[in-house]
Amino acid sequence: MNIGGENYTGFSGVNLKNTAAIRLEMDGGFAGTISAKRSSDASREWILPDKSGTLPIMGTFAVQLPAGVAAFFSSAVTVSGIRAEDAVIVGLTTPASIGYDFDNSTAYILNSVRPTNGGLTLFFQNLGNATGYIELVGSYLAVR
Repeated sequence: MNIGGENYTGFSGVNLKNTAAIRLEMDGGFAGTISAKRSSDASREWILPDKSGTLPIMGTFAVQLPAGVAAFFSSAVTVSGIRAEDAVIVGLTTPASIGYDFDNSTAYILNSVRPTNGGLTLFFQNLGNATGYIELVGSYLAVR
C-alpha cells in the first residue's frame, strides 16, 4: 500500500466504507482497480482462491455463421479482456429461435479456439449440408 509516497507492506484489518476502490499499480505502467459498490442491503463476502496465479475471466458472446461455407473455416469474435497468452475454454449453444430448421441440417463442429489480443478465433468444420445461417451463443472461461 502506498500512501503519500511511502510503501506500507505490513498493514492488516483495513476497513473501507461505502463505495470503495483499491488501485493497483505495477512496474511497467500497468495498473488496475478493484472496486466494490453497494447494490443491495445484504452484506457480501468474497473469498479469493488459496493459490498463486490469477483469477479467471468469463462471459458470453454471439457469433453468426453463414450457410454453405467451406468444409473448414474460421470466424473471429471480439471479446474484451482476452489476451493471446490466455488458456480458453469455449462452449456453444443454439438459441431457442434461430430462424430456420436446425434439426434438418448438420451441425458446425467447433474444432479449436485460438485466443488473440481482444478476441477469439473459432475454427469450425462444416459437414456439408447446412441449410441456412446460424447464430450461436458462446460462453468462455479464460485464465492466464
